[in-house]
Amino acid sequence: MIKKLIISGLLLGSLSACEGMNTAGMVDAASSLFQAATINDAEIQALAVQSQQQLDQQNTVADANSSYTKRLNNITRNLRSYNGKALDYKVYLNPEVNAFALPNGSIRVYSGLMDKMTDPELLFVIGHEVGHVMNGHSKSQARTNLLTLAARKAGAASGNSIVASLSGNEIGTLAHNLVNAQYSQSHELESDAYGLKILQENNYDKSHAVSALRKLGSGGGGFFSSHPDSAKRADRIEKM
Repeated sequence: MIKKLIISGLLLGSLSACEGMNTAGMVDAASSLFQAATINDAEIQALAVQSQQQLDQQNTVADANSSYTKRLNNITRNLRSYNGKALDYKVYLNPEVNAFALPNGSIRVYSGLMDKMTDPELLFVIGHEVGHVMNGHSKSQARTNLLTLAARKAGAASGNSIVASLSGNEIGTLAHNLVNAQYSQSHELESDAYGLKILQENNYDKSHAVSALRKLGSGGGGFFSSHPDSAKRADRIEKM
């Protein structure tokens, strides 16, 4: 409720200060912002599915006979679901060292990351991404990105679902932002704890988490830019 009041106050202030601007467009923008701020979990899931479909179309997905797919299936054989949440894994044939999770439980792993990691190290990274889903980080990131997009969007008709009103290009923008999500340090640490928990459940020790983070901290771009301070997090786990 406080969030809604703050947004409403900001919009009223903007409207009163910009008499020479397109008032109808501003009202439509206010509608989009309100819809984004009040979006429910079902709409977030629908948005995630649309983002997943677009990303899968834009990337080369390894087929069932690929050695990458077979390896990922083996690593995640005990992680097809977690705490009742169904998880869906695919490999993107892309040399970038990256992985990401969407709010609906879709986890995508790049072949470049798989080439860099041992199986236990990759399990930690995947467990980390599962943590983002289970802790609601991916969902809050989607909501934040939707608010940002809605702030720039003045064409949504009042009363229509903000998700239903998005164009293909706008869904693409949101999908790109979710792939390159900038999580907070607290979110990263919470997800590291999930990765460690999943390692332990599969009879691996913390050394694989440390070595995975050391590898991620040794370069730039992709996973490095969207998951900051890998070396510091490795130090933290090593000192536990």
